Amino acid sequence: MARRLILPLILLVVLVGLLAYVGGQRGIAFEFLPEQPQKGDFISLQAIIVGVAATVLSIIALWSLVIWVKLLPNRMIKGIGRRRGEQGLDAVEQALLAIESGDGSKALKKAKKASELLERSTLLALISAKAAEIGGKHDDAHMHFTTLKDNTDTQAAGLRGLARLAQSKGDLAASVGIAKSAFENPKAPIWAFDLLYTSQTALHDWGGALETLAVAEKRKLLGKAEINRRRAVLLSANASTLEAGDQEEEALEQAKRAAELSPGFAPGGALAARLLVKAGQPKKAAQIIEKAWAQNPHPAFALAYRDLWLDEPINTIARKIKTLIKANAKHRESKILAAEQALANTDGVEALAALDGLLQDENVSARVCMLAAQAENMLGNFVDAGTWQNRASSAPIEADWSDLDPDGTAFDYNDTDWEKLLVSYGENGTLIHPRYEAHKRRRVVADIEPAPQPYEETDILAAPSPDNPGVPEIGNTTRSDKQDLSERLDKLLDDSS
Repeated sequence: MARRLILPLILLVVLVGLLAYVGGQRGIAFEFLPEQPQKGDFISLQAIIVGVAATVLSIIALWSLVIWVKLLPNRMIKGIGRRRGEQGLDAVEQALLAIESGDGSKALKKAKKASELLERSTLLALISAKAAEIGGKHDDAHMHFTTLKDNTDTQAAGLRGLARLAQSKGDLAASVGIAKSAFENPKAPIWAFDLLYTSQTALHDWGGALETLAVAEKRKLLGKAEINRRRAVLLSANASTLEAGDQEEEALEQAKRAAELSPGFAPGGALAARLLVKAGQPKKAAQIIEKAWAQNPHPAFALAYRDLWLDEPINTIARKIKTLIKANAKHRESKILAAEQALANTDGVEALAALDGLLQDENVSARVCMLAAQAENMLGNFVDAGTWQNRASSAPIEADWSDLDPDGTAFDYNDTDWEKLLVSYGENGTLIHPRYEAHKRRRVVADIEPAPQPYEETDILAAPSPDNPGVPEIGNTTRSDKQDLSERLDKLLDDSS
């Protein structure tokens, strides 16, 4: 409309300018005929110009009126449509808020209202699908997500919704198929990987998850460190499955790869070391354990490492253990290993010296208490040994020690345990302990011989005499000896607190 008025307005401006400067007059004379008309006079030029300007203005006004009347119905329709659109957008907004707050019934109600007011099929299909999903109406949600999947522009959103619905219903095979369809696209978003990977691991399809992880690595969907952790757990889980199926050669190769990728992952390293020993390669097993100890010492490594040298002389074993301790000397497991080695050499004093810093901890573990009890018992300090044993009964349990099956191998995990490790260690680098969480039996920490009785049945009380008032000595332990031991133990406990 504004463009149509430009030319007439320009013409009007030109006419006004001519009117202002026509003839020799400065002003505008509004007379059409002179006061005393003479023969041959005509209408003045100012009158002509004013007439033309008035005509132009009239035409413009009339044309504007005609246009306004012509456009009035459309404007009324658009006004009504704009109002419906605003109401529809309000319904969409309220539906989205209801979806986010988890109010399924309200979301469905607002989505239905939006569908009546708006003509945006894809937007309404998405809102309706989400509302139905939140409201627990999976059939309706499936229908709307299918509508989105069949549209090229909204295919990814439809696939994601369908895969999520399948996963929520426990149909993991369908979830894998749908997510795999989305993941085949080289530009697939991260959700396609997450859904496919989690569904495969929930099905304990370690091989399929490894393939998915390889594609994610090529597309750089995850960081290198997380990729290595996830792959180490998957390889370990797969190796455990292969070993159970008597495919030990393939199991060994996968376990070795897991140990190389993440030396700090104790279950993988222990599995690789055990399979290497079974394959007659103890030196390679020792190398894996030494590398793992430097990264993350674990009691399973200490036991496996000691077992490697059972046929060696005592001095050789001591030297090997010392080398392992030096790989991570400040770690508490290294101190405990030093104490265990001292006990193996029947050196209770050295064992207590190795445990000294750990014994002073206010929350000293039951395992450390039992080692201290064994050391005291070895030194003949039976009262102190009994006190440490009593303290062990109420002391905290070490989760790492619970990984050792008393009747089998360390980290004797099932598929569900490996699945948990994929989340805890694979994603976050945290090593959990399924045996500890399940309150399963633990391996014995130390063998402690019972303390000798304070007197033997053959002891005969001496008859009273002036030099013997009748208080006999019981065995070889006098009251003063017991008092000295108690005072020494009290002092040790006071120092620890």
